[in-house]
Amino acid sequence: MSTQRYLVTARKYRPQTFGELVAQEHVSGTLKNALKLDRLAHAYLFSGPRGVGKTSAARILAKAINCTTPLEQRVDQAEPCRSCDSCRDFEEGRSLNIIEVDAASKNKVDDIRELRDAVRIPPQGARKKVYIIDEVHMLSAQAFNALLKTLEEPPPHVMFIFATTEPHKVLPTILSRCQRFDFRRIAVPEIVERLREICAQEDVTADDGSLILIARKGDGALRDALSVFDQAVALCGTDLKYSELTKALGVVEVDLYFDVSRRVIDQDLAGMLRLVQKTVHAGHDLQEFLAGLAEHFRNLLVARTMEDASLVEATEETRRRYAEEAQHFTESDLLRLLTLAEDASEGLKESSQPRLQLETALLKMASIARAADLRQALEKLQRLEELAAAGKFPKDRSGGGSSGTPNDPEGRTTSPSSDAALSGKPDALPKRSATATDPSSGARMSSSPATVGSSSPAPKRDTQSKGAASKAQIGQSRPTASASAEAKRPTPPSRTVSNPNPAVVLGTPALKRGQTTVRGAADEQVGVGVAEPPPSTHDGADRASSASGEIASITDSWTDVLEHVKHDKIQVWSLLHHARPESYQDEVVVIAVPNDFHRRVLSSQDEYVLSQMRSIVRVPLKGIQFVMREDMDASESEETASDFDPYELMQRKRQENPVVRAIFEQFGGELVW
Repeated sequence: MSTQRYLVTARKYRPQTFGELVAQEHVSGTLKNALKLDRLAHAYLFSGPRGVGKTSAARILAKAINCTTPLEQRVDQAEPCRSCDSCRDFEEGRSLNIIEVDAASKNKVDDIRELRDAVRIPPQGARKKVYIIDEVHMLSAQAFNALLKTLEEPPPHVMFIFATTEPHKVLPTILSRCQRFDFRRIAVPEIVERLREICAQEDVTADDGSLILIARKGDGALRDALSVFDQAVALCGTDLKYSELTKALGVVEVDLYFDVSRRVIDQDLAGMLRLVQKTVHAGHDLQEFLAGLAEHFRNLLVARTMEDASLVEATEETRRRYAEEAQHFTESDLLRLLTLAEDASEGLKESSQPRLQLETALLKMASIARAADLRQALEKLQRLEELAAAGKFPKDRSGGGSSGTPNDPEGRTTSPSSDAALSGKPDALPKRSATATDPSSGARMSSSPATVGSSSPAPKRDTQSKGAASKAQIGQSRPTASASAEAKRPTPPSRTVSNPNPAVVLGTPALKRGQTTVRGAADEQVGVGVAEPPPSTHDGADRASSASGEIASITDSWTDVLEHVKHDKIQVWSLLHHARPESYQDEVVVIAVPNDFHRRVLSSQDEYVLSQMRSIVRVPLKGIQFVMREDMDASESEETASDFDPYELMQRKRQENPVVRAIFEQFGGELVW
């Protein structure tokens, strides 16, 4: 180190020429051209962040204007020579022609009046008298007005150079009379390069990590970075190492941030709490920790989305770590983590318990990967809003019974807005009995297969068909055919159809029973239907035998029909997979459904179902009709539907389930019914 009187690095290595200005080439180049062409303005305004060279540029310009060396003999025909009497006087603080004014302390009208009177005195042995007014935005409005006339038409030997960090506070009348130059923040690589030059001159050794850390602490200001450099040399000596420097400056190491991201990947909640304890015990500022964590997720997002990590301000080794770590996340995950970090940083400023605020934020991050894909939940909420906007929801929730909900294979009733809709884990409700009571005879019906219409027990459906489609879209009821035409059709033996897992379909409650919709291929008639038409004996055994082959073919292809409908219209499939083909006559297929709700909704989609069956079933089809069969556990479906209220369950889940609550709080969800 030098044995002369110690000067801080920011003063010792303050730029003395335009070429020494770091990262301000757009300003220095313009000023040098103005000097070459002798097109200097009478007033300049230098604006920009602190510590980027505004005042230094003003001093260099003033020195270059009064330099007595001819332009042809100067560097770039503009730089001050630093060897003439004028340059030496200024650098040694003896110049009477370059006056620096601190507007923060001299901001009154009387101060400006004194300056205005001094302007009339010509320079002594120099070309111009230059007034450098620093922090000019601190002048009062009266002081600005007092300066206005002199600034507009100054004497030919006077030049004004204003410097400010807040140009928006300068009166527009002042701005309009100045040439404005905006200084930019200095990037980390440029600060690092300047620090390397200073280290070489000061005999200081430093690794790349230390220089990058010092540059980042400068936050775009070279002067601030040089102040941190002085502190680092005082703490660590002339050999700067990253590991020692982080402890000396109290900076959070990047390894700690990588620990956070690894615990997010592993969903380690306990590890997050221990990490907070480690951070607090080390004495790190929690606000600074969250700011660094947000930058860490930003670096991961850059490494995840870009081909290279050149935008990550770190060493090459750290950039490789970011590139490897980013592969464990998706862009949406990193955006959500970045949002959580920013929200926690804002909340920490006003929180009375900053540690709890930090712990809550980190626990949310560790749990975010465990949450279900919110896109599915948002799609369901959007479906609710569309149905509500279309007016498809009933106005009276109390009338006509309640809608049922799909059940899983274990007999548990699930809700469209429950955990099953979000995370795939069905919310268990009380199981219901697998048997049903015959409304006509009061006898219990077993689950063994039987022919529809006979006194033998009816087949038990898959438990997934209970309470199907609690909130499906309901269209207008179709006209029904006469009961006599329906009674003529034979009822073949029923089949048990294996159904896939039910989809969550949101719609309106089921309507009352009492009518059966029969839609033919040629025409439609309105009549009163019956819940279960008696078996027909009018056509004879031969006709029934010919129809049995066709219905068997339809039944064999029924699974393919359901699978095709499932990928096309999930709402229709959720109801149709509870139904089964029952009979076939006169090229019209009869499909049995468990309740009136299924019959009404499917009847409104009969043309679509018929077109799907025609494309798969190799039997001529002209029409389709849906009839209700009580032996298909209809009483049990009704019981399940009457006891279930999706609105109340949604309200309860909103209070109890964190995922559902997050949808309402973070995404602005609304409960629509």
